[in-house]
Amino acid sequence: MNDLKVKAKLFVKGAINKLGFQISRLPYEGGNSSELIKVKVGDYQILLNGNHQLPQYMRNPYYSTNLPRLAQAVKEKYSDLTMIDVGANVGDTVAFARSKSYFPIVCIEGDDDFFKILKTNLEGFKDVYPFQHILGEKKAVIEAVLEKNAGSSETARIKSLTLAGQKKSLSLIALDDFFETNPQFKKAKLLKIDTDGYDLKIIRGGLEYIKETKPILFFEYDTVFLEEQDDDGLSTLKSLESLGYEDAIFYDNGGKLILSTKLSERLLIKQLHNMIDKNYRTPFPFYDIVLFHGEDGDIAKKFIEDEMRFFYKV
Repeated sequence: MNDLKVKAKLFVKGAINKLGFQISRLPYEGGNSSELIKVKVGDYQILLNGNHQLPQYMRNPYYSTNLPRLAQAVKEKYSDLTMIDVGANVGDTVAFARSKSYFPIVCIEGDDDFFKILKTNLEGFKDVYPFQHILGEKKAVIEAVLEKNAGSSETARIKSLTLAGQKKSLSLIALDDFFETNPQFKKAKLLKIDTDGYDLKIIRGGLEYIKETKPILFFEYDTVFLEEQDDDGLSTLKSLESLGYEDAIFYDNGGKLILSTKLSERLLIKQLHNMIDKNYRTPFPFYDIVLFHGEDGDIAKKFIEDEMRFFYKV
């Protein structure tokens, strides 16, 4: 793609961002993916792949600001807060979160390239622990690859395939398996997951931890990727409701508040689920969802009020 096309694409994305929306997963070829660039993320300088889309995403003033605000709210109640960051990528979530408050963070990333950069970026942070694992619903070896999204070195997702008769495989573990070997982190009260379609499988693979610790959950909900993984989404939300999760917050993919509701509002949840489709007829291609257990209804109530003031001054 020539420079003119790149500039045109960035102009369109910037204009849409100013309207409060954001286009995601469009190829950005503004750099060589093999070269590393230094970018300011929050209060920190971190290394990114040359064609990482994060600099473009950060043109949206709300991008990745909700999770740090959430962590601050959780820490007000749980002063010993630890966060699990699944799909840690190159450590951008750590930079955003640590720019607002200090707490231990466990980073889990499966991609070799991302993990190398992640380890380098974390050298300047204390109490941040990197682990290289690919998480799934259960411990297994599957015929698949960890494939970077087309045109981007920003995210990677598990994709089943067989190439030219040669089978490739990935070794997965469940989140509960991770805690068996790392029990010191099992009391983590904030679980963030961003794995392009495997989010709910990872949640189901951590149900023992979720039942015991009742963490606040922050995860991506993309029905297109869920369908690709043969995962319906709604059944897992219903299962979490049966475990005592009550309050839910939906954000668009740019980090802007859409609405808050209760998981018991089944019709509304189903309508929100159906709004996202492969033809992208909505202003955003996926949600970020926050779920609170009933025991943390106090956090949910105050945080929702604070978010309304943050976005709408009410």
